[in-house]
Amino acid sequence: MKSKNSPKILILTTPIRPIPTEFPPLGSLSVITALNKAGFHNTEFFNIDLLRPEYSNVIEYIKEKNPDVVGVSAVVSTAYGYSKKLSLDIKKLLPDTTIILGGNLGASAEIILNKTGVDFVCTGEGEVTIVDFIKCWMDAKSKEDFKGVKGLAYLDDKQNLIVTPFPDPIPAEEVYDLDWSILD
Repeated sequence: MKSKNSPKILILTTPIRPIPTEFPPLGSLSVITALNKAGFHNTEFFNIDLLRPEYSNVIEYIKEKNPDVVGVSAVVSTAYGYSKKLSLDIKKLLPDTTIILGGNLGASAEIILNKTGVDFVCTGEGEVTIVDFIKCWMDAKSKEDFKGVKGLAYLDDKQNLIVTPFPDPIPAEEVYDLDWSILD
């Protein structure tokens, strides 16, 4: 794991459809808003789904940013191939970067964790989980330390699948309390 003070966090989307959509990435916005509210202001957003840069440019951008944690938003099952390739390439270039994947693809957590470079999967709504995850990450010495973070799946040191209980849901009035300036 990398530096523990003010971690550099990069949240990114994966291509959802063959043609980009301008529909806002609500999950990513919600996660980034939660991180910012919790004081993790060294968080950036890379909307690959909208921008559609060449893959080599994506890798170069991530390498240049050298984040401590990469959050991959994979909201559809068709994102598996891209997420797998991306996470394996990130691990090759930046082996100390922690990768957490969220979105509907996380329903296949065991496959994701065994076949990709993803270290952790968010198993439900990410607003609470990501904040607790980053707080834990800052002090963690091993994966064992993450057992108290609700809403995670990961492989322990013996490659056993660990799935923690879901966190309490966020209040309904906070669901769409998003920082829309993230899209600027």
